[in-house]
Parts: sequence; structure tokens; C-alpha cells
Amino acid sequence: MDEGAAGMGSIMFDKFTETIFHEWRQRIKMVLALRDLDDMIDEDGKPTDADARELAVWKRRDTKTSAIIGLTLGSEQLEPMAGCKTTAEMWSTLEGVFQRKSLMNKMKARREFNTVEMTGGEGMLGYINRVRNLGENLKAMRGEVTEMDVAMSVLNVLTSKYENLLVALDAKGEGDLSLDFVKSRLLQEVRRQADKSPSTKRIGDMALVGANFRGQGRRSDISKIECHYCHKFGHISHDCPELMAKK
Repeated sequence: MDEGAAGMGSIMFDKFTETIFHEWRQRIKMVLALRDLDDMIDEDGKPTDADARELAVWKRRDTKTSAIIGLTLGSEQLEPMAGCKTTAEMWSTLEGVFQRKSLMNKMKARREFNTVEMTGGEGMLGYINRVRNLGENLKAMRGEVTEMDVAMSVLNVLTSKYENLLVALDAKGEGDLSLDFVKSRLLQEVRRQADKSPSTKRIGDMALVGANFRGQGRRSDISKIECHYCHKFGHISHDCPELMAKK
């Protein structure tokens, strides 16, 4: 198993780190809910007036919940949990250590949110979700973050190849923009640019030529193929005379 991933049966997700605390917290809550253990993180969940049988059942559930949470933590995160006696205490300690609402933590979270950049090889959807998680983490510390703030952080790092989209969004006006709308338009633009890329066209051209060859069995069928560059028939964009003349 990947050292950076935690497994809960068939469920896999990244192990907890300080930088993805909000995302980890949401995912572990889902895992606990699937196992009907989500009530164990509540501070008032321990029965106060129960017989020995009921208390034994609660202790088994508490131990199981603590184990599930512990298996998603690294060694550094486990250390502060050493003295915790219940899952609720463990959960409260985690929030206290990694999501303190102190001024310094708020400043750090704000700085990360305001300076977020897309990393090399990161997809657009992954980048948008990362910015959203940084915003949610800041809000959890009682920091002020609006949906427009998140949308602006997403748009802030876009390069000039997204200029047409930015102009269109600017014309729409801030009042009509939402993060979901920006996300939808960005993903559409990514797909549109991918469809226009030379490598995508090359693959599409060759697939179409191959389909014609298989269907007709004659090389003369290439006369039916339209070049994506000059829009003339008889060749593909890779072999386009006009395109090669410009190189």
C-alpha cells in the first residue's frame, strides 16, 4: 500500500497531513458514517447512565472508531494522541492541534489561500478542489472567505491562454459569478483547448484514416479525409502542405 494513502477496506484516500486537514476530516467522517460510528466523535456520546452490557458495547465501538482514525494518521500526528482515552478526546485533540483558531494559524491559512498556485502536472479539477479545500480550512478557523474569494483565487493564476475566458467572465459581472459556474466554464475551456491541440488532432486524424482503410480497404479513401488545418481534402493535418510551409 502507498505510504501516503490510507485504506478502509475498499475505500482509499490520502493519509492525514496538516495541509489537508479539512479534506481528511470530511473523508473520515464519511467512513465513520458508513460504519455507523460517526456518533463516537461527539464529546457527549459516552453513556452516563448505562448498565455494564451497554457500556461494554460503547467501549467496543469507541475502540473500533479510534483504530480507524489512528490508521489514517502518520507517526507525527499520532504522537499528540498518546494520552487520549476516548475517540471524542482524540478528535478534539486533533482539531485543537491542527486547526487552532489562533491568529498565527489564521495568518498561515490566509497566506496559503491567497498565494495558491497550480503545481506542475496538476489537472484543472484537482487544482480547483485544492483551492476550495484551502478556503474551507480557513473558514473553519473562523476566517472570512466568500465563494467569490475562492473563485478569484482559482482564476488568479490562469495564464494568457485563458484570456478569452477571463474576458467573458469579466463581462458577466461579479454578481452573477459563482464558484460552480467558474468551475464549469474552466473545465469546458480545458476540454476545448485539448480538442484543438495538434496531438489530439493527430490522433483523431489517424483514427479516422484507419477507420476508412478498414472500412473500404483502399488507400484512395484518404481523399475523403478533411485536413483540420486547411480544411482541404486528401491529407491529414500532420501532412498538410500549408502547415509544413509555415514551419
